[in-house]
Amino acid sequence: MFSNVDSPSESLYPIFQENSLQQDLDAIYKYRDEKKYDVAIERLSDLIIESKRLNEYDYTFHGYNMLSVIYHEINDTIPSLAYAKSALEFAKLSKNDTLISWGYNNLAASLSTNPNTRKQALEYYKNSLEIQQELNSGVFLDAALNIAELHGKEENFVMMYPYLKKATESYDHSFNYHNDPLIYLNISWGDYYKALDIKAKALEYYAEAFELIERDNMTPLALEFYERYAAYLNENNYSDKAFNVQQQYLKHYKIREKTLEKETVKLALARAETEELRRQRNEAEMQQQLLDQDLRRKKIQFILLGSILALLSLFLAYLFYSEKLRLGLINNLKRNNKNLLKAKNLAEKSERAKSKFFSTLSHEMRTPLYGVTGIISLLEKRSEFEAFKEEIGSLKFSADHLLDIINDLLDLSKLEDESFSLINKRFNIQLLAEDLVSSFDQNSLKSSECELVCEIDSSVPEFVIGDARRVSQVLLNILGNAIKFTPKGKIVLRMRGEELEENKFKIYFEVQDDGIGIPRELQESIFDEFSQLEELQKTESGSESKGTGLGLPIVKKLLQKMDSKITLKSSVGKGSTFLFDIDFEKDLNPTTQQERTTKPNSLGISNLKGLRCLIVDDNKINRLVTKRVLENLGVITFEAQNGEEALERAKKHYFDFILMDINMPGMNGYETTQAIRIFDKLIPIIALTAAEATFIKKAAQHSGMNDIVTKPYNVDDLSSVISKHVQIRNLITSC
Repeated sequence: MFSNVDSPSESLYPIFQENSLQQDLDAIYKYRDEKKYDVAIERLSDLIIESKRLNEYDYTFHGYNMLSVIYHEINDTIPSLAYAKSALEFAKLSKNDTLISWGYNNLAASLSTNPNTRKQALEYYKNSLEIQQELNSGVFLDAALNIAELHGKEENFVMMYPYLKKATESYDHSFNYHNDPLIYLNISWGDYYKALDIKAKALEYYAEAFELIERDNMTPLALEFYERYAAYLNENNYSDKAFNVQQQYLKHYKIREKTLEKETVKLALARAETEELRRQRNEAEMQQQLLDQDLRRKKIQFILLGSILALLSLFLAYLFYSEKLRLGLINNLKRNNKNLLKAKNLAEKSERAKSKFFSTLSHEMRTPLYGVTGIISLLEKRSEFEAFKEEIGSLKFSADHLLDIINDLLDLSKLEDESFSLINKRFNIQLLAEDLVSSFDQNSLKSSECELVCEIDSSVPEFVIGDARRVSQVLLNILGNAIKFTPKGKIVLRMRGEELEENKFKIYFEVQDDGIGIPRELQESIFDEFSQLEELQKTESGSESKGTGLGLPIVKKLLQKMDSKITLKSSVGKGSTFLFDIDFEKDLNPTTQQERTTKPNSLGISNLKGLRCLIVDDNKINRLVTKRVLENLGVITFEAQNGEEALERAKKHYFDFILMDINMPGMNGYETTQAIRIFDKLIPIIALTAAEATFIKKAAQHSGMNDIVTKPYNVDDLSSVISKHVQIRNLITSC
């Protein structure tokens, strides 16, 4: 790499004065140019020491910089890099921007020799160029050329060109340069055109560089350049020229070898005279007198030291014995840790197997259940089945119950996964509680003698920030449990608020019932998984109230995720009270009248009439159900029973959206989506699957799917998802 700091002229050093340091520096440059490296290094050590003593940090910079340049020239990279770093430090101490620029440039030159540090070198070159530009000196040649050359080494020829151009434009023929920069400039242009395979231009620039090197008899540059120049001439059938260049290479090589042979012994001696060693020698001479005066004191100290060493030997013997015992304990611990690691790996493997089982179970059960619930929904709307309304209702109840069991199993699995997280959004917690109570009134309590009441204290805010879905899940399970064990009487949901610091708000929840109560010895076990209190299952009417035993365990785990816990107070025959509290973020935004009356998670459903949909599913029943649901919404439907058929239809016909099953033989849903995305980037593709969304979300996004709807689904939710993505597509295409 080219550096302009190692070869000064008067015009480049306006800060220098006619003094002894300047005279020493001028002499050192002369020794270096004459290749008298040993003398130069010795004189540089003196210059550095004296300049530091006088606080003339500009000369200290040049001292260290010249050491770096000399070691760079003899290919000793480690001291070259160390001295370049020291040079930059003293350039900064000098507060001279010109020196700082040169310091960055030469440190970068040292770093650029190692491919692993070229990125850092590029940053330093850019620092140098930036300072030069701020100085508005008009001399950007060195840094720009070095950046171009570095980009060339990295084969980044697009970035190489602008810096070569900048270097060429900044070259001043009237300036007192050596020929080094012009040589490097021609070589770099040659490298650039060689990379672009523009042979004529490359050979033109290489020939100019060759002529300049020969004119000045510049041996180091010749050795760096001639060998690859000769090879390039041979490649382009210029054998005579190549032979001439090779002959010149041999001449310069012999000169260089002879010079280095002479200097090797001298340099070995000179390195011993570096700054640090010479300081140590001077300090040792000054301290010798003090050592002579303290000789008697030292003898006493040696006697004391001998005694200490004797005691230390005894102590070490004790430590050796203790170490043997310690190593024995460590070996036992290692064996125990190994056994524990095996157990941990086995447990993790078991946990992964369990998660996979729940996922597979969910899919395999939801798929046929989708067909059952879908057909039931269609039968409910057919007037010819009005006479079987009660039977159809019973069938629907059984299907919904089965779906609840599946969802409970899946929720329990997800809650034990470390990746589970809460989704906190703004919602109306008062409206959420009231709607939950209302939904029970309309369904579970129709044939019951039980009354369900919601009491919300004025201290409870309307809107909070939290996970509305999980709060609903907690309350649904607790209220459902209370209804199950309260054949007669009253159930009350109470809420009370308390303002905390730092925009936090705590809400206390209480669910009280007049039910049969729970014995004290059984109160802990109701929160255990799959726990069913058989002795409590009999209601007063004699009928059994059965469940999965998962509701309250899910409540316990959900509250733990919310940094809360549930408390139970119960007496047999007097009822039960469940207590818990949840911390929410306070909603600081003003609440509109519309927001007060809008239900949480309510979705506006756009008109889907006339839209064209492709239904892709290998299950005939599922296609039929989806087809009927969409046709009731006014959608024009088309079917494909596998991925290959879907791909062909998507190529030939226009569709507004596609409902895509995941698990299909041949091309699955992911593969089919990826194939469609090759020729259609915008069509909404929505996964309609029985798999749990949590398990397939990443794969669906990666394949190019827009969204996921889980079967069995709510028709309004499906409509909302379709409408959203169709509107987005239409908005993009209209722009």
